[in-house]
Amino acid sequence: MRELDIPATAELLTTFVKSTVTEAGFSRVVVAVSGGVDSATAVTLAVAALGAENVFALSLPYRDWHTDSEQRTRRLLRQLQIPESHIREMDIAPMVEAFVRAVDLRHPTQGKLLGDDLTNVRLGNIMARVRMIALFDHAKHLFALVLGTENKSEHYLGYFTRFGDEASDIEPLRNLYKTEVYQLAEHLGAPKEIRDAAPTAGLWQGQTDEGQFGFTYETADEILYGLYDAGLSPQELIQRGMDASAVERVQSWVREMAFKHDLPWLAPEPVQLQK
Repeated sequence: MRELDIPATAELLTTFVKSTVTEAGFSRVVVAVSGGVDSATAVTLAVAALGAENVFALSLPYRDWHTDSEQRTRRLLRQLQIPESHIREMDIAPMVEAFVRAVDLRHPTQGKLLGDDLTNVRLGNIMARVRMIALFDHAKHLFALVLGTENKSEHYLGYFTRFGDEASDIEPLRNLYKTEVYQLAEHLGAPKEIRDAAPTAGLWQGQTDEGQFGFTYETADEILYGLYDAGLSPQELIQRGMDASAVERVQSWVREMAFKHDLPWLAPEPVQLQK
């Protein structure tokens, strides 16, 4: 795995956020804050780049599923001295439930969510896309850009909802692996309780990233870096001590989700009449 100069990286990304926002003709950003390390790092970079007065934090919980993460978020935002008037919490449950009813995601007689894997994914996708709508609408209201929170590990693994949690105007963390985001978060002073929290997309109760993957981010990052940055073959990684089944699982995630990186597929140029 590569070794980063974290202080220099922090300075680089702070400058990137400031210059990109300014050159686009804006001065403000909106960040969806979840209590996780990615959003904590992104919002901290935004404050360093633009000042707390130009950063707006939007918390988008679903019912009472995220009580602990909301408390972590509140403590972080107080630490960053983001004005209270710039912090908004919006329960997305009414909007999500409207979609759930519209697409018949409930059992026809019992009125309960079905609970199978496909239903969980469909519900999670609805939640992610509802959050995206709320986030971009809030940014439009404030004449602000949406600052994203996606990291390189999630991007390679396709661990995002299309037109949902990967939607943004600017992505400061996209070139950092998840384990590197943790390093940057520590350098920037993100609270230990956030850095210690199990990573989750918050798509259903009890859901965690690593639980879905079947491998840890630490393992994934070693494999992803080896395959796609260092140009090693799977066999070379295994020879260097990586577990063969883990290498295959990571590759499987990348293969199955690779289509997300190329959308939309565009039709060829129309055929012109020959003159």
